[in-house]
Amino acid sequence: MDTRLLLQANCDTLLKQYEANMKVVQELQSTLIGDVLPSIENELALDAEQIVWAKQWLQDTQTMFQLLRRENFTRSFAIESIRKNLLWRFQKLWSPEPEIHLSRVHFLPSDVRDPLGRPIIVIKATSFKDTSDTYSPLLIRAMEQFRLRLKTMNDVSDQRFPVLQYIVLLDVGNLSVQSLSIDLISWVLRDLVPRFPGMLAAVFIVNSSWAHSGMWNIARRVLPASAISRVFFTSPKELVAYFTSSSLPKDYGGSLPHLYSLPGTPAAGSASPSFRFDTKSYIANASISPTYLSPTSPLNPFFGYPASLYRGLPSLHHGRRRKRDLLRTLAVLLWPRWRRLITTCLWLVALIFTARL
Repeated sequence: MDTRLLLQANCDTLLKQYEANMKVVQELQSTLIGDVLPSIENELALDAEQIVWAKQWLQDTQTMFQLLRRENFTRSFAIESIRKNLLWRFQKLWSPEPEIHLSRVHFLPSDVRDPLGRPIIVIKATSFKDTSDTYSPLLIRAMEQFRLRLKTMNDVSDQRFPVLQYIVLLDVGNLSVQSLSIDLISWVLRDLVPRFPGMLAAVFIVNSSWAHSGMWNIARRVLPASAISRVFFTSPKELVAYFTSSSLPKDYGGSLPHLYSLPGTPAAGSASPSFRFDTKSYIANASISPTYLSPTSPLNPFFGYPASLYRGLPSLHHGRRRKRDLLRTLAVLLWPRWRRLITTCLWLVALIFTARL
C-alpha cells in the first residue's frame, strides 16, 4: 500500500476510535481519580503535591485513551495497567523537573505538520557507547517531555479532534551499526514505549546505508507487525513527495531554514553537547532522606521486612529479604499472643529441672 494511503488509513481508524470511546475514557478517568488514586495515596503515603501531579496525568485524556486502546478497550485491564504505570511514574519521574535539553532532538515549529496534521520531530541518531542504565533516565524524561508537548498543543487548540501522535524523521547518517546497543534498544521497545503508547504515528528513516537496512531486516523478524508497518526507509525524493517541501528543513530537501536555524534548536555551527546523562549526579541532586518503615507498618508492602520510604516509594531497607528479619518480625507478632503459654512452659521446665537437681 502507498505510504500516504497507509498513514491516512491508520489516522482515520485512530480518530474514529477516539470519538467512539470518549465517554468510556471519561468514565475511566472518573474511576481512576475517585478510586484508584486514593488507594495509591494510602499505599505510598503521598503528599498534596504528589496527588496533584498524579491527578494531572490522569486528566490527560489523550494519554488515557492510548492506554485504554493498548488494552483493547477492556476497562478492567486498563485500570490495572494505568495503576501500575502510575506507580512506575512515581519511581522514575517524580519529582517534576524543567525541560531537559536534547541536542539531537528537534521539534519543528508547531505550525509545521505532515499532510495529516501531525507535528514533526527530527532526531539525529548517534551511537551509544555506555550501558542502557546510563541513558535510561534521560530517555524516560525525553518521552515524558514528548507527552507534555503534545498535551500543551492540544490544550491551546480549538480543533474538533486532538493531535494524538507525532511523525518522526530519524536521521541515521551518523549512526554506526557496530556501536548499536541491542540491550538499550530492547529496553526501549520492551519497557519504555509501552509506558507512552501510541505517540508515534510513523518513523521515516533517512540517510540510511545498506548496513542499516540489513540490521532492520533482522530486527523486523522479532518486532510486532504494528511496529513494522510504521517504519519507512525513504529516499530524499520520497520524503519530499510525502511531506512537501514546505514541511521540511533544507537539510532534507525542503524549503524551511536549516535545522539548526529553526526556532528552539541549537544555534547553527555550535557544538552539539555530548548525549550523556550522569546518573550518579542526577540521583545525588534529587535525593532526600528516606523514611524508615517498620516491618509491621500497614504502609509497608514488604510486610515482615524493614523498608524505607523514598520520595513516596517503598523499598527494602537492606536491599533484600533477609530471613533473620522475617524471624524477628514473627517473634514480635507471636509474643503478645502466646506470651502466657510460653511463660508458663518456661516456668514448668525450670521447676522440673530444679526438682531433678
